Amino acid sequence: MDLNVSGLASGFDWKSMVDQLTNVERSPQRRMRSEQADIRAKNSAYTKLKSELDSLKSLSKGLKDTDFFDTRKVTSSESHITASATAGTSSGDYNFEIYQLATSAKQLGASDVGGSVSTSSAMSSTGFSIPVTAGTVTVQGKQVTVSTDDSLATTLAAIKTAVGGSFDYSISDDKVTLSDASAIVLGSASDTSNFLQALRLNANGTTSITSGAKLGGIDLGKTPAEANFTDGAGASSGSFKINGTTISWDSSATISDILDSINSSEASVYANYDTVNDRFLLTNKTTGDIGITLEDVTGDFLAKSRLLTANSGSLSRGKNLLYKVNDNGPLESQGNTIDQNSSGIQGLSVEATKANGASKISSVDTSGETVTTESSHGYSTGEAVTVYSPGTSPGGLSTGTTYYVRVLSSTSYSLHTTKANAEAGSSSVDLTSAQTGDVYLLSNNPQKSTVTVQADNDAIKTKIADFIAQINKVQSLISSQTASSTDADGKVTLGVLAGESLVSMTITSDLRTKSTGDVTGLTGTITRLESIGYTSSGYSNQISLSSSSDLDTALRENLGQVKSLFTTETYGLGTSMYTYLDSLLDDDGSLATTQTNLTNQVKSIDQQIADHERRVQMNRDTLIRSFVNMEQAQSKINNDMSFLMSRFK
Repeated sequence: MDLNVSGLASGFDWKSMVDQLTNVERSPQRRMRSEQADIRAKNSAYTKLKSELDSLKSLSKGLKDTDFFDTRKVTSSESHITASATAGTSSGDYNFEIYQLATSAKQLGASDVGGSVSTSSAMSSTGFSIPVTAGTVTVQGKQVTVSTDDSLATTLAAIKTAVGGSFDYSISDDKVTLSDASAIVLGSASDTSNFLQALRLNANGTTSITSGAKLGGIDLGKTPAEANFTDGAGASSGSFKINGTTISWDSSATISDILDSINSSEASVYANYDTVNDRFLLTNKTTGDIGITLEDVTGDFLAKSRLLTANSGSLSRGKNLLYKVNDNGPLESQGNTIDQNSSGIQGLSVEATKANGASKISSVDTSGETVTTESSHGYSTGEAVTVYSPGTSPGGLSTGTTYYVRVLSSTSYSLHTTKANAEAGSSSVDLTSAQTGDVYLLSNNPQKSTVTVQADNDAIKTKIADFIAQINKVQSLISSQTASSTDADGKVTLGVLAGESLVSMTITSDLRTKSTGDVTGLTGTITRLESIGYTSSGYSNQISLSSSSDLDTALRENLGQVKSLFTTETYGLGTSMYTYLDSLLDDDGSLATTQTNLTNQVKSIDQQIADHERRVQMNRDTLIRSFVNMEQAQSKINNDMSFLMSRFK
């Protein structure tokens, strides 16, 4: 018999009684858990408050930064000028006139650097500028197989046989001409060879077409010794210098490898091969009137590529940016970004993307009184120009003097002292000698733009408004968490932080004092928030903007005082608020200490509940043992009674 079962021998349900007694004994735990829930709710409220105070601290940090109040807003009257300004840049209007954009210098290799194709060798090795791939092509609707093991002559003959007409190669032009009685149709969607592209043929609906460019060229995938240079095979290895930087290649390096080495080097140039004009090209990575220096050290790559001047290469000089600012200039800059180093305006950076009005003189005809420009000048007869001469002006012209243009061609004109003379073609300026160095004529019609730099008052207003709004949010949160209310039955409900003096008294008071009081040490008319249009309510601890016009006036007329109001060391609104919150929210601050204490209280109650539960269980076990003993005794009695009763039967 299991005597642990309640009432099995005695008939008495002692288990229910034990449970009831145990439940009664646990009543202190329920009080402790209720207390613990209140503490957790309080700690959670502190965490929420801390988060809002952290946000206020961040906003305070922004308002104690002196550079923030020096932030500048920059606008441009025209889209071809973009500008930015650092903090503290002098406010005002800056008038820019852009005459010429900066460009990069280019070293142009001579054309036809690649040799003509061979008509008798396999097309895989005949020097096509566009390497031929095997497959099929379609001419006049007839499909022909192309094998790179065949020669060009063999392939052209096969096409001619299949199609008819004529299909001939001119060695002098390095081009192919196709003629037929009917309009020529080339290619189909099923073609698998690029043979027609390699021949540079495009059907145009006529009965005769010729290659658009020479067929031969440089195969970038081959070494200099194999690349089909017009001037013969290049050296198998060597080195050269570009802008003083040495680039080397070995026998395994292809033309493409060498170009990649140039592009990744410190020579600061881009190297390319122009397949259309069959020439190499170097372009400075930086703009401005700076040259490109070249030298073969060992080997002959630069010579074979015809980049050297001695091999008919030529330098196209880069141009400097020509501009005026506030009628000061002309000024020059190597790049199209005008910074304080080139303009002298501290903190202002301007990017120009469009120019007009500059023509560089290339030559002067003293007998015909004619000026010739390097490129199309774009002037019209009667247009006024002035001389800008980094070099020496042509004889008869004076720097800064206004002249009037009579257009003779797109690249030439005569100059006159009056607009009437220019229009009549009379009394041109007597040019007595050529210029020395660079000389420009600048039109009175450049690309103009006004860049306006001003304090970013909108950003300041926004940040102040955010700061005030966050103070109000914190005060409202504290008010709701510390409030009490009484219902119709007289029941009082307290906020979760009611009675917490750190919140209801200390933090609330400190925030109000630091945000609405006078700032110590300030002179002038702006010493507190009320001075810039804000008012506060002592009852609700809320701050509001009562006069936006006062704020606008203060920012417009007394920005320095507004800056001091928030940034003054120790006592400025931003400075003092940040310092206070930094201390309050520190790991050792009063808020953290309070939360640590609350956390410890929760842990302590957990321990108290555990200790009490152990005592409850011990008492329960004692009762159960007592009742089990009772059941054992009762069972013995029952057995004895049964025995006695059986003896009397």
